[in-house]
Amino acid sequence: MKKIAIQLVHPNYRESRVNKALIKAVENLENVTVYNLYEKYPNYKIDVEEEQKILLDNDVVLFQFPLYWLSSPSLLKEWFDSTLTYNFAFGEQYLLEGKKFAIATTAGSGTKEYHHEGSNKLPVEEFLNPFIGTASYTKMQYQDPFVTYETFVLSDEQLDLASQNYVKYIQTLAV
Repeated sequence: MKKIAIQLVHPNYRESRVNKALIKAVENLENVTVYNLYEKYPNYKIDVEEEQKILLDNDVVLFQFPLYWLSSPSLLKEWFDSTLTYNFAFGEQYLLEGKKFAIATTAGSGTKEYHHEGSNKLPVEEFLNPFIGTASYTKMQYQDPFVTYETFVLSDEQLDLASQNYVKYIQTLAV
């Protein structure tokens, strides 16, 4: 079973009903370790050596975050800029080559808004294109994302189902 590192990147995690439920559903899975980047790096000073070790020690790296202005929270960009260095992630050495790269994101709007005819004009998957590029550039294997929509209006039953589906998603990444 593949080892999975979940890089949780949520600036208001304590107040997040949906992301907390998703993490709670998977945090005790045998092969999963959750790293809360905003807890680790409230000052945005990334410990590059530690983060690179986490990447090397895992087979799958999953970035979980809410969509903020149709992108990720800023700490994730800082993490990429600091951690994915020359001759580690690209250059003469590609030490992450072949590892799985996955995204789990939450969106306040629904699929109706994330559509070419909707208010956001594009599906969520198209807003994730920079992550596809990062995975490709580092020779990692980009996986289809796990998206939870309408986070502000999900019923408890819908959130339970999303959590169950997240467990299944994680299990497919571990194969």
